[in-house]
Amino acid sequence: MSKSKAVEFRELVDNREIADLSAVFDEIWATSPGPAHFGTAMLVALHHGGHYVVGAFSEGEMIGGCVGFFVEPLGEVLHSHIAGVLPGHAGKGIGRALKHHQRDWCIERGVRTIRWTFDPLVARNAYFNIQRLGAAPTEYNPDFYGSMADGINAGDASDRMLVSWDLDVDGSPSSAVAVNDTFKVLQPTEDGTPRMLPIPPDCIDIAVGIPRDIEHLRTVDRASAFAWRHALREYLEPLIASKEWQSTGFDPSGYYTFTKICETTGEEQVHAH
Repeated sequence: MSKSKAVEFRELVDNREIADLSAVFDEIWATSPGPAHFGTAMLVALHHGGHYVVGAFSEGEMIGGCVGFFVEPLGEVLHSHIAGVLPGHAGKGIGRALKHHQRDWCIERGVRTIRWTFDPLVARNAYFNIQRLGAAPTEYNPDFYGSMADGINAGDASDRMLVSWDLDVDGSPSSAVAVNDTFKVLQPTEDGTPRMLPIPPDCIDIAVGIPRDIEHLRTVDRASAFAWRHALREYLEPLIASKEWQSTGFDPSGYYTFTKICETTGEEQVHAH
């Protein structure tokens, strides 16, 4: 058990508390009315199987939680499927403390890597995952979950970026490439729509931008948000899969940064200028 300020994190063993966690997830993801975002029966099964089912409590009230399960290679990797805190408690460092509780829990069990997915259009999550925690992008998955009916994702393609958090690394934030003088292949125009440019063949560092607040944009201009989804997919899917480009971080101004990686020639390494 660990604490961050007045917040307590603990594994849930009581079915009533597990049902409370399901209800908290429903409130966070605005699924009511409708089926539960993450049903109680599945949470009970995951807990019984020894997976990570944890609640966050403030003054005895559950305000968030996180669920993860072991994946291949078994014994080495935990997939963190869902994590969140109620809106009234967001922005207080609880999410970061919850991820570090999960990290400690994994290390105690010999697990060295945590993986999870997130919506790559949500800037605050990209910054938190890549810069604050130091997780590395490993896959871009278009429409990963298919159609989703919750209040956050409904009406949009469920593209997700998979990141991998190496628990043997110090965990300090990585240093992104400064974007001021970096070639921006994707960035917002004056009216907020995406401006797309081809990657110059001689470019070493590039930046791929996203809106500052995609969630607000979805409520006021769904067509523009839809255009951003497909523009970002066009760049990130091949960049993350490429052997020529490496992620270097996420700039707080709203840009994923990438650099050309070194080519290996015999015993020597030369930068791909």
